[in-house]
Amino acid sequence: MNLTDSIYNSLSGLMLGLGIATLPSIDGEALFGAALGAWLVTTTGSHFKSWQRLGSWLLSAGVGYLFTPVALQLAPFLTEGVTAFFCALIVIPISVKLMQWVDGAGIGEIIRHLRGRR
Repeated sequence: MNLTDSIYNSLSGLMLGLGIATLPSIDGEALFGAALGAWLVTTTGSHFKSWQRLGSWLLSAGVGYLFTPVALQLAPFLTEGVTAFFCALIVIPISVKLMQWVDGAGIGEIIRHLRGRR
């Protein structure tokens, strides 16, 4: 057994002991793309405090990473990293606009809109 195998076995045993060996694998390319998209979102707003900037970055990166599989089916010609980048850029502003519309609209208007404005 060489040193690499020994280190790998030690890390595997440690992860198994901590209970994190069974966690799903993380796609590094999608995570990096989502992090870059989130960074772009948070650096464009200059009125944020540092804790708001960190929270916005975490939210945008998380949403970008989670929406990547859905968006990848709609745009299969993009890589996972590029798709995560665009998801981090697009999903949060659309969600904020939708939240503002729902907050300002009455329940009757929302129902009419969902039914097709009959």
